Amino acid sequence: MGIFSFLNRDQDLAEYIPAPVTPALEETGPSLPEMCREMPIEVVEKSGRVLNTGLITEYGGAELTMGRHPGGLSFKVCEPGSTVYVRGCDNKMNQFYLRATVEESSRILMRLKELEPEVHENHRDTFRLAVNNVPISIYYLNDERFERPEECKLVDISTGGCCFTSEYLHGEGEVLRIKVKLEDYVAMDFIGEVIRVVECGPNEFRCGVLFAQLKKEEINSLTKVLFNMQLGNRREHSRTEDGHW
Repeated sequence: MGIFSFLNRDQDLAEYIPAPVTPALEETGPSLPEMCREMPIEVVEKSGRVLNTGLITEYGGAELTMGRHPGGLSFKVCEPGSTVYVRGCDNKMNQFYLRATVEESSRILMRLKELEPEVHENHRDTFRLAVNNVPISIYYLNDERFERPEECKLVDISTGGCCFTSEYLHGEGEVLRIKVKLEDYVAMDFIGEVIRVVECGPNEFRCGVLFAQLKKEEINSLTKVLFNMQLGNRREHSRTEDGHW
């Protein structure tokens, strides 16, 4: 039926946008994104392989410093002078992808310089929130009573889909029911199709899932929940009769 597709998001979220931290650039320089401290970002290789995930601690000019998530383990150390790429979302929830040079790298921080916007072929159009091993429950589609849960760990989530790690190998094309509980927000249920599976360690597989198409109201509400979580705003949301939170 073609119910699986990436989704556009509502752009009218001004009430959720904080005062920006704007880079001081010359007028002729590239346009860098507006971001706030404590926003999550990923540092990746050109291939897209994730090197480190953390939070912005300093941002100004064409320089950025990333620290660890609370409870996060140590960073991978990168060679100073090497080229890496930074991806995340700005204050308006537009995804960005930047080229950068490693200025300093240790187990507890990464300092990057010479930030420049970069066009990337795998650039996504939905706001994705990276999380720190949030527990979720996975069910096969025929388990309508939710009697046989598989406990997994959520890696990231957007209105288009999510990524989780599992001890079991799931096949591409599998359709699953997914129950997610994010902080103190109401639990959410999704149906999704496994579109990518990568072995990431002994008895550990990372699965990318594409959600069945959500209603416009669901997209708007879930986007606000994710954006509030990114900013540390824990607001109560409940699912309405129309199906959104």
